[in-house]
Amino acid sequence: MKTIEVTIKLDPVNDGAEINPTKITKKEEGALVIATNGESRIISEDEAVDIMDALSENIQGEYMGRTHFLTVFNGKKVIKVGGREYFIGSALIVKNTKDGIGMLSGDDFEIAAKEFAGRLITLVGDGQEFSAYELV
Repeated sequence: MKTIEVTIKLDPVNDGAEINPTKITKKEEGALVIATNGESRIISEDEAVDIMDALSENIQGEYMGRTHFLTVFNGKKVIKVGGREYFIGSALIVKNTKDGIGMLSGDDFEIAAKEFAGRLITLVGDGQEFSAYELV
């Protein structure tokens, strides 16, 4: 059963949403999941917490440059090349606030995505090229 059903038939009397939700969140708030291949999606705070819980034994993270954004990822997906460390895969981006870890909002998503993309480099292995996130 759908929890939200939107009907638009250009009928101001009856158009709108029938809402029977268990939980509604604002799309403008959440965390960013972004991959080293450039794909991304915005997730809810609940999903972000679930991801951090699932990563608990292998969680690794760091600030992205001099920003207040934190990138959180699976430490088992870090490789060393020439004395440097690189992450390959999907990462969770949240932000540091005065109250601890917080969700992104507004322009944070775009700013964080640009910062992440700015740290991507191309690695080559066995003739195959792939993007990796350079760790500090």
